[in-house]
Amino acid sequence: MKSKLAMICAALLCMSGMVPTANAVAISIAVGDRPYYMHGPYFYVGPARYVWVRGHWAWRHHHRVWIHGYYVVG
Repeated sequence: MKSKLAMICAALLCMSGMVPTANAVAISIAVGDRPYYMHGPYFYVGPARYVWVRGHWAWRHHHRVWIHGYYVVG
């Protein structure tokens, strides 16, 4: 009797759509430092030219840390 009841409940769940379905999940992992420039690796502000310096890994206090990119006058 219990197996009949379990089969009826399973059939009702399948027909009602309450059974959880697997959804597609997309995971994107990016490592690095994206430059913040729009029209090339440098730009001008008045007479000064600013150049993008890429990020890099460095050792700080016995740990590897990521140093972000930045602009310098060049």
